[in-house]
Amino acid sequence: MPFVLSFLLGMFGVWFFGRLAKKLNIVDRPNGLLKPHGREVPYLGGLGIFAGVLPFLWKDTAVLLASSLALTLGLLDDLFSLSPFFRLVVEFGISLILVWRYVGFHSVWYPILWVFFVVILMNAVNMMDGMDGLCGSLVAISSLFFFFLVKGTFFKDLSLALLGASLGYLVFNFPPAKIFMGDAGSYHLAVLLSTMIISQNRVVSFNSFVPFVFLLWIFLLDFFTSVIRRFRNKRSIVSGDRDHMYDKLSRRLGVRKALFVMCLIHSLLCGFSFGALGNTVTGFISLVVAAFFSYILIKSLKLFYYD
Repeated sequence: MPFVLSFLLGMFGVWFFGRLAKKLNIVDRPNGLLKPHGREVPYLGGLGIFAGVLPFLWKDTAVLLASSLALTLGLLDDLFSLSPFFRLVVEFGISLILVWRYVGFHSVWYPILWVFFVVILMNAVNMMDGMDGLCGSLVAISSLFFFFLVKGTFFKDLSLALLGASLGYLVFNFPPAKIFMGDAGSYHLAVLLSTMIISQNRVVSFNSFVPFVFLLWIFLLDFFTSVIRRFRNKRSIVSGDRDHMYDKLSRRLGVRKALFVMCLIHSLLCGFSFGALGNTVTGFISLVVAAFFSYILIKSLKLFYYD
């Protein structure tokens, strides 16, 4: 039920907000290297995704509040290009809501780590929204794996809702995209992904944490390689570029083949989560294998360097 309802609501919502964006001229215009698409593409796809998951957020006020704030922050950034500092401040505020709800502040270091984790993931998912069909596809894959790993009816319903809404969005975002999710979409998707991992790790546990990390590994890998690449080349870490993993693949393979390869890599990494379930030894081995696989990707695609 959550999957079907969210798929239909998400698909209709994306269609509706796409038409609204065109009428209001809320579009992403081609702009050289960073925005190479050949035509104007409407934003507001993120609002359609949010419409798909909204019926399942009412059961948890904190999640509803955090995701709504993330959606609003992203929408304002899409419309007015907010300063990086302001975005960062609000992102920390949003992360505090989730950490307060699921971890609490009974200790110091553990909740602080989660606060930074949420902020990093919000920016990591946002960075991944740079190629037609990519972010929605990766979130859909993560959501499917989350369904098998999370405990609790609310979180299983949320994972299915996120899967359905993401696929509803992909109906219009599969290359060549007819609509973009914008920051509004990527930010609130990151909040929902964060919700599912934090809620399952309220106390420190290697065996509990590691399986979920694989579901977000590709986002984090792209984020940290991007930060290192910009730092090495003395560029601002908040400046955009076209040397992400998916950019390098698309230049070699084309957009659709690059999308397939990215989804294949992500699915493989997510698959490691089952090997890490409930066993410290296999969890550690899975981490080592995933790290080695990531090293191969970094070296072969030269992710620390600009093309």
